[in-house]
Amino acid sequence: MYIAITESPEATSVCRNLSPTAEDYLEVMFVLEKEHGRIRVKDIAARLGVRPSSVIDYLKRLTQEGLVEYRPGSRIKLTGKGREIAEEIYRRHQIIKEFLILLGVPPDIAEKDACYIEHGLHRETLDKIIEFIEKCRRSTT
Repeated sequence: MYIAITESPEATSVCRNLSPTAEDYLEVMFVLEKEHGRIRVKDIAARLGVRPSSVIDYLKRLTQEGLVEYRPGSRIKLTGKGREIAEEIYRRHQIIKEFLILLGVPPDIAEKDACYIEHGLHRETLDKIIEFIEKCRRSTT
């Protein structure tokens, strides 16, 4: 796995104001769109292990916050701001997962742990993880 280590300062600061639940929803929507080209309520519900009615309620909240475009019966889309934040959350997740794998954690456990860690990791800690990954990459090339 090789991920680009870049970021948007605006997205990082906005991420700090979101709840872990909001971050999870945005990240899942980003991944679904990336994998399938579309975002569906049932797919979000399946990924997050919640009821479709809970997804609909949360989509309404994210729509009010300007992060998602959602109307019942129409396509679900991340707004520009929502996509930028979702990309940052996904990037953090991938960095943490890569770091854990470098430490020897099995990929399936690294995936679960990255989901847990990504919400509370301080920016300075993430920067140090990025430095470590970059050093590891340089030493193997």
